[in-house]
Amino acid sequence: MHRRFRLGSAILPLLLLIASCGGGDDDGDASALATTTTSETPAPGATEDATEEAEANDTEVDDTGAAAEDTVADEPQTATDEAEVDDGETVVALDEQAAFALLSLDIAPDVVLTTLSSETFARLNEQLGIESVEFVIAEPSFELLAGLQPDVLVSIGSPWVVDRVDDFEQVAPLVVAPVDVTWQEQLTAFASQLDAVDRADAVIAAVDGFEADVASALATAGAGGTSISVLTARVGNIVAVNSGGAIGQLLLGVGLDRPEPQLSEGVPGIPFDFISDEVLSEHDADVLVVAQAAIFDVEPLVSSPIYEQLSVVQRGDTHDVVADAWVLGGHGFATFWLLQDLSDLLVDGGAPATLDDTEARWASFLELLG
Repeated sequence: MHRRFRLGSAILPLLLLIASCGGGDDDGDASALATTTTSETPAPGATEDATEEAEANDTEVDDTGAAAEDTVADEPQTATDEAEVDDGETVVALDEQAAFALLSLDIAPDVVLTTLSSETFARLNEQLGIESVEFVIAEPSFELLAGLQPDVLVSIGSPWVVDRVDDFEQVAPLVVAPVDVTWQEQLTAFASQLDAVDRADAVIAAVDGFEADVASALATAGAGGTSISVLTARVGNIVAVNSGGAIGQLLLGVGLDRPEPQLSEGVPGIPFDFISDEVLSEHDADVLVVAQAAIFDVEPLVSSPIYEQLSVVQRGDTHDVVADAWVLGGHGFATFWLLQDLSDLLVDGGAPATLDDTEARWASFLELLG
């Protein structure tokens, strides 16, 4: 019995910029899903920090400290048109987002490279027991990758993968899905190459249906129109989630409002912005969620004197949330996680999930998918 992997004939141009964030350090040792930039006045030191991070990844930076958009070559490298893999052969996910996509498609990867430092995957993998390997996708070790003896590689289309398709395919056939699309489109792109389109359609229908249910429940509970502010901090600067990415669009899509600055769409493909301490008061709201993760350090936010002056803080309507779902997102499980948090918080009057709830939330996700 065989699984047929139909590999795309071309890699789509990428708009999403990926900067190195490291697993809680600021030295650029590992990659994360997004780079930070600003549509407002940069906070003190933001320009230097953004420049250092971008230089670590050979990314141009403009005079505001924002990473300039990479241009993919006119003739992008292409993946193999088709590959056939036995069920017993080895599937390696080059990142956790690809791993979550595979798992939702009922395809268990044999090895996952932890290039995104995903804490939810790390927690879930305590239950799943999938072999995980630390890997720097910006400076890939093809010797290490070959040593895993993969029969197929699966990855989101980060620039570092797209620009080196030929090198990866010297190791094994490569399945790539673009990053400049919705999670539904990305899952479909994976599924179309993995002969799992029917399963992808079912996953998308289930999560989209849950989104509609949550939107309806919010409206029924009188929570429609509630303004919600999403903040965290990175490399010493405060970060606000904008409305240009999947998280911002999801919040608006279920009928919630945002502080005026967070309605900005920002730079295409970059889901959050640096903001200065001086404009923090403009990010007040009915509810404030503070995204927590090893790659984010919220101290610059919560230690700000202006933070304590926010009416939402003084009312006590602040909640810690998991950054994998609330800032990075990018896959169906993260979308489900955020939607369930909204239901728990605004409909049931409970609290958002923590990393300790990862296994239970995954079980609920699988129950939803059926």
